[in-house]
Amino acid sequence: MPHFGSLLHTIVAFVAALGVLILVHELGHYMVARWCGVKVLRFSLGFGRPVVVRRYGPDETEWVLSALPLGGFVKMLDEREGPVPDAELHRAFNRQSVWRRFAIVLAGPVANFILAIVLYWALFMVGTPGMRPLVAEPVHGTSAAAAGFANGDQVTAVAGEPVGTWQDLRWLLLQHAVNHGEVEIDVVTAGGRTTRHRLDTSVLGSADYDADFLAKLGFLPFRPHIEPVIGRVLDDSAAARGGLKAGDRVVVDGQYKLQPGSVVRPAGK
Repeated sequence: MPHFGSLLHTIVAFVAALGVLILVHELGHYMVARWCGVKVLRFSLGFGRPVVVRRYGPDETEWVLSALPLGGFVKMLDEREGPVPDAELHRAFNRQSVWRRFAIVLAGPVANFILAIVLYWALFMVGTPGMRPLVAEPVHGTSAAAAGFANGDQVTAVAGEPVGTWQDLRWLLLQHAVNHGEVEIDVVTAGGRTTRHRLDTSVLGSADYDADFLAKLGFLPFRPHIEPVIGRVLDDSAAARGGLKAGDRVVVDGQYKLQPGSVVRPAGK
């Protein structure tokens, strides 16, 4: 069932995104056609049986929403598709100049291109989620350990370029690592002190760039220490049937390791 819900969510999101692209594309054709004086007979979003049909505008354009939202079209007055009254011949698409017809046809893709620019601008202004560039205690013997990085350090810049997310750190280090030299990295320590480290990237080989080269350098994402105390047990779950309860602390031979049958409950539980 969870897989079906995820699939359904993906399908709905795909259809919605496709619908927006089609709508903007056809609006591009429609607006330039009107600007060029061409009469638009129908603006249809989707194919198949019409679900909603309305007429708006001075030309009584037919606006149609059809059952299958996987396409659309703008139907313009055209002598090649039917008879056109003499009084409206000047508004037929086939009577327009080559440049006007070219502009009408090109307007759809241009509208989608402008939409992409607007959406990327909005993402740039709002921002996207990203993991903070906090590093864990580097593995002994790695370049990060030799440079003096410590658990909880937050990277703020690589070679003077600001770092806001773990992906920024990866991308900037990749750019500088190909030179196989040292790179200066600014950090704010867990205690709030600002410092700078010099990282040696010469340990990387050509094969490392296709793998996790950050781990090879000694960089791992920071993971806070979380006590192995159960916060909640779901009803009718394996944990509930096994007797686990909220507040249980899981221990094994004095170590915090998850293993069936090793449960210590606080007093009163």
